[in-house]
Amino acid sequence: GDDDAAGFGDGPEPAPAGAAASGDDWAEGGGSVIEDVTSLVNFRQTVFEGGALRVRGLMDEDPVDLEAFKRHVMADPDIVGSVVGPDGQHAVLVVRTALISNEASRRVQDALQSLVQGYSQPGFDIVVTGLPALEHAVSGSLMRDMRVLIGVAFGLMALVLFIHFRSVVGVIAPLVVVGVSIIITLGMMAATGMPITLLTNIVPAFLICVGLGDSVHIQSVYRDKLAHGATRNEAIIGAVGSTGLPVLFTTLTTMVGLLSFRSASTLGIQQLGMVAAFGVFVALWMSITIIPLFSPLIGPPKAAASDVPTTAGGRRIDLVDKLLRGLTGWSAGRPGRGRVYAGTAVLAVIAAIGISRIEVFHDPLTWLPSGHPIQTSIRELDEKVGGTSNVAVVIDAPGELGVKDRDLLVRMDRLIDYVQAFEHPRTGRKIVGNAMSIVGIVKEVNRALHQGDPAYYALPDTQRGVSDALLLFENAGPEDLRRVVTADLKRTHITFRLDWMDATSLQPLNDYLRKGVDEIIGDAATATITGTAYSLVSTVGALIGDLIRSFGLAVFVIAVMMALLLRNPKLAAISLLPNLLPVAFILGFMGFSHIPIDMATLLIASIVIGIAVDTTIHYLHQFRVVFRENHDVEAGIRYALDHAGRALVSTSTILALGFAAYMASSMANVRRFGILVSVACLTALLTNLILVPALLRTFYGGHRARS
Repeated sequence: GDDDAAGFGDGPEPAPAGAAASGDDWAEGGGSVIEDVTSLVNFRQTVFEGGALRVRGLMDEDPVDLEAFKRHVMADPDIVGSVVGPDGQHAVLVVRTALISNEASRRVQDALQSLVQGYSQPGFDIVVTGLPALEHAVSGSLMRDMRVLIGVAFGLMALVLFIHFRSVVGVIAPLVVVGVSIIITLGMMAATGMPITLLTNIVPAFLICVGLGDSVHIQSVYRDKLAHGATRNEAIIGAVGSTGLPVLFTTLTTMVGLLSFRSASTLGIQQLGMVAAFGVFVALWMSITIIPLFSPLIGPPKAAASDVPTTAGGRRIDLVDKLLRGLTGWSAGRPGRGRVYAGTAVLAVIAAIGISRIEVFHDPLTWLPSGHPIQTSIRELDEKVGGTSNVAVVIDAPGELGVKDRDLLVRMDRLIDYVQAFEHPRTGRKIVGNAMSIVGIVKEVNRALHQGDPAYYALPDTQRGVSDALLLFENAGPEDLRRVVTADLKRTHITFRLDWMDATSLQPLNDYLRKGVDEIIGDAATATITGTAYSLVSTVGALIGDLIRSFGLAVFVIAVMMALLLRNPKLAAISLLPNLLPVAFILGFMGFSHIPIDMATLLIASIVIGIAVDTTIHYLHQFRVVFRENHDVEAGIRYALDHAGRALVSTSTILALGFAAYMASSMANVRRFGILVSVACLTALLTNLILVPALLRTFYGGHRARS
């Protein structure tokens, strides 16, 4: 974190007055965000020449004897594993920048890519790699994919809408609704300075899928009322009046599912919830304003012939209607309800087994297509040189001596050896590479004071020796010293380079490091573990807690809202089961399909319940309209099917196909997210069409119908 780096030379510095802290003006201002470049050319060498300690670059003077130069380089433990590989065939240029924004980082990556292309040639391959390069590659792939996904989603939506409405205007109106909703939502992000991140990047495609539901329901009821002989004015007023309450509550429940992300521990997840919830509300507002504007151009459904069976709305019964009645009829009798409940119980048990197999696994490197250049370069850097990631121990030293205390330096040296000896329990190999610390500087000075003898690459034997070594180095290379210790010599850090691994696999190292810090540093100083790898482990470690909190909050608030809408505690209780089961089925599917919980799938439960509850609200609202008047369960079920069933099938199909468009993505995490939500939409639809009628017949079947 920024606080952990405060005071070191390579930590974030405050922006000067009137300057942009983001670094976005680095090109226009004629400056640069590149603070330094470390390589074989200028790697630090501490030598004692002419009676004085000097800190210079490795190649400040051109080497005359290249073989001797190579032997010198390969014998230096600080160089090997930092800027040169152990086999001497790979070299690294480490580029360090100031604290900059994502946009500035993107521009730096683009500039570096252009630069290296001019120098790469056969036998001399140059690649840009590292964590910023990985973030740039993932972000770039997502941006390219979203252009394709939005187009594919629009095409699939238009196809389903045309099949449903058989009208060009019926297709255009809902697409205008979601298009305007996306523009307003992205405009809000720009106005508030909220960036497009790897998470918020999916918002446009999400709004395309979710935003169509309201439009479809309003248009469907409007066309049915026209078929009953209502004027266009009467039909649109009646449609908005009839669907207004359930549409409002479906929007609110979806927003609740999204706003539950506010309880997450990661800022990106919180931003996703806020942006998507805002977009869903805008989609509702656009639906009830734009659809009426198009209503004069939307005609009634084609009238059926007099000898053709029709629904209560006068519409011709087709295959969809027969399917709806067939699924609902499975529970018409007591034996049928028993089979429905037994089947549901079996599926629930299977889902529970699948849930027990879910793993937490977060590795953005695996999101990219197999063989992506950044995958190859990161793995090659780990194998040939060592360490793409890092973990750091920040040490605050007490007492007058501060970090000059020899006892503390000895403890730090022991900790370095301890950590570098770590072997990962899964692979059995060492994953910790070089360590940068003040200990290495003191050892360098001690070696230089003994004519460069490698045997003296160790801490001096006395406290006076340590103090003198640091004083000499501070005079010779103050900038290098400030990178590992603060100006008051009270705070320092040890930064270890690590091989790239998924976050969960780093947990054993985290535990091992914590144990070493407690046992070796002990009470001699206050030690804090930080760094890229540690932050990733901490974030992923909180994923399950985030999942439980966001989902639990969503379920509670949605249950309260269902009770307010249906005004019947029993009906509200019935509504929860068909909403929770799709979540269980999807989590079980994840377990059996080996789809892990990561930053991309963490929110799946809250999103699924937010979508699934839409189907339940429309179904039970229409059922309640008839049942409260005549207490006839079968009449209520038929009315719900005639007035909401077809629209539910259409919206669920639209959602499923819309999210299925994610399958066109080159990113594995996006494909997984798409298939999970698609399956969830269809599961929620089937649950409402099969299980809900069975529950209604069981709990309300004893009521006597009124004539």
